[in-house]
Amino acid sequence: MSALNRRTSTISAARSADAKLVTVAALSVGHHGIRCLAREKRVILTDGCVPVEHMPRRWFISYHSPDGALAEQLKNAIKRKDPGSDIFFAPSNLRVGGFWSAQLAQAIADATAFVLLVGSRGIGNWQVLEYDEALDKRVKSPAFPVMLVLLEGQAAPGLPFLRQLHWIVSPDPASQKVVAQLLDATGGDSSRPGELWRYASPYRGLAAMEQKDSDYFFGRSREIVEVIETIAGSPDKISILLGNSGVGKSSLAQAGVLAALIRQAWPEAIGGSRPWPAVFQDSRRWCVLTLRPGTEPVSALVEAFLDTWQLDRTNTDWPVRRTEWVDKLVSGALTLRDLLDQTKRRYTELQFPEPASFLVYVDQGEELYVRSEINQRRRFSELLRQGISDKRIHALMSMRSDFLGELQKDEPLYAVHRQINVPPMRRDALLDLVSRPAELLSASFETATLAADIASRAADESTKDAGALPLLSYLLDDMWKRMVERGDGVLRLPAQSIDLGRVLVDRANAFLESHPNAEDKLRRILTLKLATVREDGEPTRRRAWRSEFSNEEWRLVNELADHPNRLLTTVTPDIVSPTLVPQLVPTEEETYAEVAHEAIFRRWEKLRGWIAAEREFLAWRSALEFDRRAWQAAPSDSKRDALLMGLPLKQAQSWLVRRRDDIPAVDRGFIELSNRTARLRRLRVQAVIGALILALAGGLLTWWQGPWLKEQAYRLAHVHALGPAHVLALEKGTTFSDCTDCPKMIVIPNGDFWMGSPAGQGPGKREQPQHQVTIAQPFAVSIHEVTFDEWDKCASVGDCNANINAGSWGRGKQPVINVTWRDAQRYTNWLCRITGQTYRLLTEAEWEYAARAKPQSAADEQTLYSFGNDDDTLLKKYAWYADGETDGPHPVGEKKANPFGLYDMNGNVWEWVEDCFREGYAPTQVDGAPWKGDGDNCGRHVIRGGSFRYGPSVLRSASRDQAGVDTKDDDRGFRVARQLK
Repeated sequence: MSALNRRTSTISAARSADAKLVTVAALSVGHHGIRCLAREKRVILTDGCVPVEHMPRRWFISYHSPDGALAEQLKNAIKRKDPGSDIFFAPSNLRVGGFWSAQLAQAIADATAFVLLVGSRGIGNWQVLEYDEALDKRVKSPAFPVMLVLLEGQAAPGLPFLRQLHWIVSPDPASQKVVAQLLDATGGDSSRPGELWRYASPYRGLAAMEQKDSDYFFGRSREIVEVIETIAGSPDKISILLGNSGVGKSSLAQAGVLAALIRQAWPEAIGGSRPWPAVFQDSRRWCVLTLRPGTEPVSALVEAFLDTWQLDRTNTDWPVRRTEWVDKLVSGALTLRDLLDQTKRRYTELQFPEPASFLVYVDQGEELYVRSEINQRRRFSELLRQGISDKRIHALMSMRSDFLGELQKDEPLYAVHRQINVPPMRRDALLDLVSRPAELLSASFETATLAADIASRAADESTKDAGALPLLSYLLDDMWKRMVERGDGVLRLPAQSIDLGRVLVDRANAFLESHPNAEDKLRRILTLKLATVREDGEPTRRRAWRSEFSNEEWRLVNELADHPNRLLTTVTPDIVSPTLVPQLVPTEEETYAEVAHEAIFRRWEKLRGWIAAEREFLAWRSALEFDRRAWQAAPSDSKRDALLMGLPLKQAQSWLVRRRDDIPAVDRGFIELSNRTARLRRLRVQAVIGALILALAGGLLTWWQGPWLKEQAYRLAHVHALGPAHVLALEKGTTFSDCTDCPKMIVIPNGDFWMGSPAGQGPGKREQPQHQVTIAQPFAVSIHEVTFDEWDKCASVGDCNANINAGSWGRGKQPVINVTWRDAQRYTNWLCRITGQTYRLLTEAEWEYAARAKPQSAADEQTLYSFGNDDDTLLKKYAWYADGETDGPHPVGEKKANPFGLYDMNGNVWEWVEDCFREGYAPTQVDGAPWKGDGDNCGRHVIRGGSFRYGPSVLRSASRDQAGVDTKDDDRGFRVARQLK
């Protein structure tokens, strides 16, 4: 039997000559938690006149192969006590070379009693299959006895509906006493022992409950009904359970929804008050495939199906076949429908009836966005989108709520999803969760109110601890183990159990032991992101927004929030509190991370040491956060006075220099705003003093006309520059400007893209080689080309050339033209002086990235323009170009903006960029930095974007040209960039 372990099916052959109908049954348990049932109605008619009650008993003994000797002793003991009976015992009854699974199914079908023997080696995979077959027969024939014989001291197996059966627990399962109890049970006289708590543990600690735990799953009846009715009402949609980490989504899906479908009945709390959906009348015959996306979700999907095909995983053909399916599904050569069709053919080949339906359950769907390889992730979503339209398949997924934004960006999956919110469990539901499992297993609580007190406390904890449910389950599991050790059947809550931090300490130490290279990252996350220090010096929990973490740190946060770690939780509140200063709110304020429970700060010595080393900084940062919130809450006319001043500002500036990366962007913005306001105060005072001195000297009028004083006067009156952290905290798509007449800017996110054109596209090698570029840091870009209005302001108060010729098209909102590369540099230098920020021209890579307006992971995703490929209708919406109507540059911003919010990237006027020109790209141009030439000699610079004089081929995002550094033209201008790091 062991050779067929974990890949089993059962199928009956023809009955004996007196059988009037043939029965077919199929059942398999696979590598990914697959449970497939496929049965036809069984009706057996026999000839003869022997009354049923006088027919000899037919016993079926199910056992694990390593316990074969014990099983044979039980068989012999039954034969001695019931000599006329027929006992199916595998070594004696299975034919050599026969189709074992068919014989097993037939034997269970013929049996009048089923014995599940669990000895010292536990339960085997074959037994799971045999138990399911016997259970199915019992559902149809309630009088059919299914009995558990359990070796005393051995834990009861994790099987669904086990609590409803006859239990016999004995130190000698082959004794005459046990046989007598079995005989009584066949007559309906036996019952379960009164101390089931000794043999089964209903609580699962930090682990999610599964189908086998459905006997002890309580508190989610309403949600189970909602999910099943959603699947029934929207069969062409994917139901997605969305909730915070630790709220019990996986348990709801597996022990709740899937178990109800396999049981083909509502939870007990619903009972017969609600009819079972007609579309699910065959749900017991569904094949349930459970998978986690992991790094290769398509591969996980393929393996789930192939595990039902009865393939030998040890054979070299298995990985070859899997790889072939994965490759063809990822490439698009095959679809999920093809995989279903081939599964059907395989079932026919094995003489299995096809399941009524396949249900694919995707556990921890957030792995698609944090772990999965990008091409497989995209194809996986597309496969599900296409496959869900097939009536043979249903789909269910669970996902953390902080990934709702990623789901919304996943166009194929989002288009076919049905969102089902999973809230925290409320007080009444928690009371059921705490008390009902103990009641079923004949255990009691120390006091009459203890279960209610625990449930009430858990409900209170849930309001402040998103991860309270797993910790509650762990607490109950710990209470249960202590009860079994004492042997009194009473659940007690000793004082030491109230400190939930112990489990977190154990998990933290286990995590570090298995991830020794992650200690520095874990220290940084727990200490600098998720801890604060109170006035009394004790550390407490701090909420850290998603924007405070790097991508690598957030991946670790996800791992720490999931089973089996449960050290952290990630939360998406239902309602986000408004703020008086939206521009200083984190860009993803709806999502934050925090420790699962504050007890970890008290109990984990390593963390206490980490925090002690950072105590001074953490205490200062806590005070800074308090000052910033006070400033946010201050009335508008008092905000200036609520900023940092004097010594607190000096301390903040010092910490900002030393620990900038450890201060959240919102607080960095607060410091920089305070600093800028203090600097303006000083400048105003200096200006007044300077004016008085000049007046006394009799030269005030002459100096007032000087360019330096003009710039300073303009700066005092019109500059309101935002610091980099402040800019990065702006809501996505928000524009800003640093002075009254400065260009409007917008933040461009970092990302990867493919720069240039593939061979055969574009003029020769000028746009080659096509290569991947990483824009590592976000930057800001003016939303349109610099205008004459903006240029002329620099000319009036700065040192820009006042004699730039506008041609016949006028000034105002027209893009400035007839400027050289050096002229453009003078303008960016002026912006740097008056704002105190770093302005410059875009690099060539930044320009193309901004024009394409989206990150790209593969060259074949590249389009000619940000809006798609060459479509003249669309192009006219985005660009001024030679279309028979355009005879010159037009005012900026009148065409449609690209997805980054930038106008006139294609057409209108050519735009100077920072790079020196070379005919093809240099091998080093992969990081977005400008090409500075092979030396100091760089007489020609790149221009980008085309102009009103050219057609679509020149306006492509990859198109590039060049011009002398001191040349100018009436179709050439520029736009500016601003560094944010």
